[in-house]
Amino acid sequence: MKFIVKFAKTEYLIVILILLIGFAFYLFILTRQSLIYGIDGPYYLIQVRNLLENGQLAFGDPPLSFFLFAFFTLLAGGDLTLGVRAGVAFFSALSAVPLYFLVKKISQNRYAGYISMLACIFSAPHIRMMNDLLKNVVGACFLLFFAYYLHNMTFSSERRHKNLFLASFFLVLTGATHALDFGVALLFLGIYLALALVLKVNRRLLLKDVGIMSLVLGSFITAAFMVFPSLFSSFFKGFAFLEDLFSASGQDAPIFFLFDLRGGGLILPVLLVGVVLIVFEWRMKNKEAFLALMAVVIIGLLLSLPFIPPEWLWRFLLMEFIPIAIILGYSASKMGQKITLAIFLIIVLFPLVLQSVEASRQMGPTINENGYYELMWMTEHVIPSDSVILVDPKIGYWIQYTTRRDVARAISQNLWQSYDHVLFLIQKVHGQQHPIPPGAILPPLFDGEDFVLFELHRPPA
Repeated sequence: MKFIVKFAKTEYLIVILILLIGFAFYLFILTRQSLIYGIDGPYYLIQVRNLLENGQLAFGDPPLSFFLFAFFTLLAGGDLTLGVRAGVAFFSALSAVPLYFLVKKISQNRYAGYISMLACIFSAPHIRMMNDLLKNVVGACFLLFFAYYLHNMTFSSERRHKNLFLASFFLVLTGATHALDFGVALLFLGIYLALALVLKVNRRLLLKDVGIMSLVLGSFITAAFMVFPSLFSSFFKGFAFLEDLFSASGQDAPIFFLFDLRGGGLILPVLLVGVVLIVFEWRMKNKEAFLALMAVVIIGLLLSLPFIPPEWLWRFLLMEFIPIAIILGYSASKMGQKITLAIFLIIVLFPLVLQSVEASRQMGPTINENGYYELMWMTEHVIPSDSVILVDPKIGYWIQYTTRRDVARAISQNLWQSYDHVLFLIQKVHGQQHPIPPGAILPPLFDGEDFVLFELHRPPA
């Protein structure tokens, strides 16, 4: 009995240690620069600030992640940037915990679970997700808890009501956080159900449980669209606007990420390893491992189909950290000797760490610190209160966050009907002469190192 207690304590201490390592690693990456990262990083600052100041969101979006970021902001003493970063780091690291228990269960090997945690933490797609898709990070954590309890619900008749409740709970949390994570969760549910029926795994109980879960899911979706329709419109519309911004940021075309050894180069080889493991487990008649691996490989392939439109594909590829972590972790369970396992760790985890470091180096804000202070100075001294600012969409959220003014993407006569002042902000490219927009009033309202601000003449009617 003492040995069992000691073993359990050691196991969970290691899980907690890896969790803390992941949190510290992510927080270090996210706090290397003073400004929040990514094109839509300031979008989250706007949402959390508005939530804390007014009790509502500035933009319609599934709300749960913003409430969580607001909680972390309060813990950070009201520091918005630190609060959002701490929330992202926490949920990114926490995602490794359900992966541990899922991989441990299907492999019957706790070392495989540890490796899946490390593969999750040091996965380049996971780290790249933290640059822009902060809600996606939170939703992925809930998605993985859902996948774990869905697996338990499928293969375990014990604690069936607990597994059903927790699977339904985390599915709803996923839906209240992010549309893409919710879609992947539904993929897990559909694939697990179909494969379980084909393999004759707990058919009667599983159909009953999925029926109950469907009622819960239907109630959630109905309530979401009837009570808060504006918050869940992204389930239908997607994020086309933000996707266009990301495409304009000069990063690599999404499909090349699959062949980029610095980032996504492991995706296709790992999926191939998953196919080999599926064949092996089928021959061994191991239904539990076969179903779990088949589900993650199918999802991994669906997320990386090359004919998916680029504005969606780049998001889907970042979700590949889930199949990567599960397949690599399970692969470790097939290493029979300690020396073989050690070699496997070196061969697999070392490239993962290198990829994660390279991915983290590509992360950063779309304006620099001096530009941030210039925006704050303009807000206080030269930008009229009743004004709209024409600006490059890449920095649009920074302008809204710092100036608290509306922004526009194109000139139109309607702007002067709605605002007293129409301004045009240009982010300077050092070493190049900035353009003067048509209709600009000279001299500019502000001409600094990073930005130049013009007011525009009202065009003739």
